[in-house]
Amino acid sequence: MRTGIEKPNIKTFAHRGRDVDGDTHYEADFVIPEDFGDVGAILVENEHHKEMYVKNIVIDGFPNGKIDIACNSWVHSKFDNPDKRIFFTNKSYLPSQTPSGVKRLREEELVTIRGNGFGERKKFERIYDYDVYNDIGDPDGNGGDGKRPVLGGKKLPYPRRCRTGRPRSQKDPLSESRSGFVYVPRDEAFSEVKSITFSGNTVYSVLHAVVPALETVVTDPDLGYSGSTRSSQG
Repeated sequence: MRTGIEKPNIKTFAHRGRDVDGDTHYEADFVIPEDFGDVGAILVENEHHKEMYVKNIVIDGFPNGKIDIACNSWVHSKFDNPDKRIFFTNKSYLPSQTPSGVKRLREEELVTIRGNGFGERKKFERIYDYDVYNDIGDPDGNGGDGKRPVLGGKKLPYPRRCRTGRPRSQKDPLSESRSGFVYVPRDEAFSEVKSITFSGNTVYSVLHAVVPALETVVTDPDLGYSGSTRSSQG
């Protein structure tokens, strides 16, 4: 990037290497010309049919030492989305000082993350697009008694939630249908292990708080509802 011109990409294939401390390493060899300049970004294509979690990318062999790019992100399969995932080096730039060699890639990344406000979100996406809270109720369920007001709008723009793009409710066109999953940008979602642990701990905590209250009601019939509540908190 010494000239400020975006250079052609240097392509290579990574093969699975050794496993260290439970982490799988992928290795690749490639030659960078002397006039290439500084490395500004790495484009990754996941050829597996499932997503991969990339912790970091290390480029070794430079006179000034290694380049360690912290990723800590899920990379979608190319069969879900043919676009390559972009990881930038850990160097920050002001917009006016961004080298032209990576400026186009940074603009593309912003467009990807912002979304365009159309379409239904997919589980592998990383789009941070926002919408009003119009999925609190379930107008199509609960015997038609599930309609709830929409929170947010032009007069009161907040609170906001991540837009899902799900179909509208059949009985209330202002509300979204509750069918399908609740979209969360991929890197913000809990892993399956975390989800199971969180759910288990939540249930245990609720039961732990409820059981003393039930015991109070059963053992002392003279106490009313308020008395049992105080006992569970005490």
